[in-house]
Amino acid sequence: MFKWSRLYILLAVALLTAGCGSQQNLATTSGTPGDNGKQGVEGKSILVYCGAGLRKPMDELGKMFQEETGIMVELSFGGSAQCTAQILTTEKGDVFMPGDVAELQPLTEKGKVKLQKPVVLHIPVLAVPKGNPAGIKSLQDMAKQGVKVALGDPQSCPIGKVADKILKDQGLLEEVEPNVVVRTANVSELFTYLALQQADAAIIWEDNLVGDDKIEAVSVPEMKQYIKTVPVASLKFSQQPEAATQFMDFVTSEKAMAVWKKWGFKPALEGN
Repeated sequence: MFKWSRLYILLAVALLTAGCGSQQNLATTSGTPGDNGKQGVEGKSILVYCGAGLRKPMDELGKMFQEETGIMVELSFGGSAQCTAQILTTEKGDVFMPGDVAELQPLTEKGKVKLQKPVVLHIPVLAVPKGNPAGIKSLQDMAKQGVKVALGDPQSCPIGKVADKILKDQGLLEEVEPNVVVRTANVSELFTYLALQQADAAIIWEDNLVGDDKIEAVSVPEMKQYIKTVPVASLKFSQQPEAATQFMDFVTSEKAMAVWKKWGFKPALEGN
């Protein structure tokens, strides 16, 4: 029965979060060059790797950048670890936007990052299905008998690392672990488990709640100290370094911040 339930969830994840968590699955922000009368700037295009949790704002910002500059944008979404592995393996691409600045470290240590800038904040929250059927009111409730918990894989995505850190600091990780029914490769899959009520609680990003009525957050004040910064970084082996820098400037611009805020993100302060 568990195997069939697991298969059902994986199929639902694939349908609801198509393109997320796959190194090969690339999402092009627009159809053909010249959709808005432009044929691209000297045929320029850039490949941007993004954490799966950034999909909604980045889909919109990619289109805006393309319309404004004529530079084609290809977005590859996935868990930060997946993106990093793909970048290191192929040494192709121009820009990387993981869910946490710490995810740049493996690339920085290998000399693959040229420039980086802080963009927005990622705020962790305790989330439950709409109506909170299991009556989750605190982190401690995640350890109650019978509660089904979904967490990110700390080896694959920032939200997994953050969740484990929060629970460990609260002395709850060992108590909650027996209730964990799944460890996902990215935050989008956590959202799906909650939306389908296959999990009673999960730690996700606050911005994942925007524009959806299937899940809700439980107020946990102690989680505010675990806020992370989403960076944007240009890659040293980029074949379009000027376009990559231009894209970095665009996603941190005032115009772009209006889009980030619409999707529930808060601007990061310079130097975070």
